[in-house]
Amino acid sequence: MINTLLHSFAAVAIVMAIVAVGYLFARKGYIKREHKSLMTKLIINAGMPALVMSNILGSLDLDTMGDPLKLIGIPVLSMASTLLIGLLLAKLIKPSAVRRGGFVVMCAFSNSIFVGLPMNTGLFGDAAVPYVMIFYMVNTTFFWTVGNYLINKSGEAGRGGKAKLSLGKSLKKLLSPPLIALMIAIPLLILEFNLGKNEAFMSAFAAWSGHDIVTLVQSSFIKMCGYVGNIVTPLALLYIGSALYEYGFKSLRPDKDMWAAMAVRFILAPAIMLLLCRALGLGGVGSGVFVIEAAMPVMTQAVVLAASCDADESFVAAGMCLTTLGCFVLVPVLMLIMKALGLV
Repeated sequence: MINTLLHSFAAVAIVMAIVAVGYLFARKGYIKREHKSLMTKLIINAGMPALVMSNILGSLDLDTMGDPLKLIGIPVLSMASTLLIGLLLAKLIKPSAVRRGGFVVMCAFSNSIFVGLPMNTGLFGDAAVPYVMIFYMVNTTFFWTVGNYLINKSGEAGRGGKAKLSLGKSLKKLLSPPLIALMIAIPLLILEFNLGKNEAFMSAFAAWSGHDIVTLVQSSFIKMCGYVGNIVTPLALLYIGSALYEYGFKSLRPDKDMWAAMAVRFILAPAIMLLLCRALGLGGVGSGVFVIEAAMPVMTQAVVLAASCDADESFVAAGMCLTTLGCFVLVPVLMLIMKALGLV
């Protein structure tokens, strides 16, 4: 229990410390309003595609997956459920058009890597990494397709336009650099896995004179993507800190929209994941990781995307900060519940 509390506190403290640096830099004038456009472009157009490539090609190992359909299907069903709940709640409580997309995204998707990865490895050890990567892959796919569309739709309202996007614009918005990277990375991962199982091909490849060069190029590319991808989370958190300074701490006061999003993120999302793991017979580390991941804070990239689309970034930034702080209380409670149910 003490270890769980310590790991929860450490992960949350790191996030909030970097946000605080962004706040102080904005207060001193080091981060100005005109810098925000460059920060969002760096994150979305360079950092996120590299992070997708690095995490999927460099960290996700299909050999470790017992039943890939089940392991991928559970997060898909969970996120589809929270997405539907978010959409229904948006119709019920009627948040303003400019924040509607951000509200649904806050309900549906979680910070699976920067907070989720250290939290899960602290709780379950290195055995958690493959499950985190699976969750991350599903989470990223949903976010940069459905989430991207919803936030862009809210951005249209924020710019004073119609909330409805044309089909051509919708497709253009969906084909974001992170999604394109995902569309490239997943087939490459599957191809590498299938070729690795082909003994004749692997023997011929090992005997080929260009084997060492190809291997070096591959490892160097993944390493480069890792370096570039590492800018995403700290830069996004610095951005969030500067946004909080710009909008003031009053933006952290939860209203009915925020309470509803936090209820889905902290209560319904982990509860749905718990039920799915029990119903589909997933236990042990896999179920533990998936439940913790489902309850992680709002994605940092959601704040940056909201800003780039002229949606309500202050609402999403406040949600990210409040849900990050809430993890300190929630994670130990979830661990106790899962132990009582025999899932971990």
